[in-house]
Amino acid sequence: MNQWGLADAFEHTHSPDHASKMRFFQSIDVLSVPTTYREPKGLYVLEALANGVPVVQPRHGSFPELIEATGGGLLVNPDDPEDLARGLRPLLENPAHRAELGRKGKEAVQEKFNADKMARETVAVYQKYVT
Repeated sequence: MNQWGLADAFEHTHSPDHASKMRFFQSIDVLSVPTTYREPKGLYVLEALANGVPVVQPRHGSFPELIEATGGGLLVNPDDPEDLARGLRPLLENPAHRAELGRKGKEAVQEKFNADKMARETVAVYQKYVT
C-alpha cells in the first residue's frame, strides 16, 4: 500500500463485531472483495446490500447468483484489475446509479433473504424430503 501512496486510505479490520460492521457499511459507497477464491456463500455481499451498499464482485462462486437475485451490483472478470476498475468507476462517479443499485439490493435482501422466508423454505425442504 505504501508504494502506491494508499496507506492512509486503507484500514484492515480482522473480525468486527456487529456494531463495528454496521458503522463500516454506513461509511462506504461501494463494496468490492475481488477474491480469487470461489466464494460459495458471499454473506458479506448480502450484508452490504442489506445496508444499501452496492457491490462489485468477480464473476464466479456465489456472486453471479447473488447479483442476479438482488440487482444490487455489478460483476467483473476475475483476476482482472482493469475490469474491476471499469466496474467500480461508474458507481464511484455516478451517485444516482450507486444509490439505485443500493436501493435494489436492500429491497431484494429484505424481501428474499429475511429470516422468516428462509425458515419457511427450510421447513418446506424438510417436509418434502423427510416425511
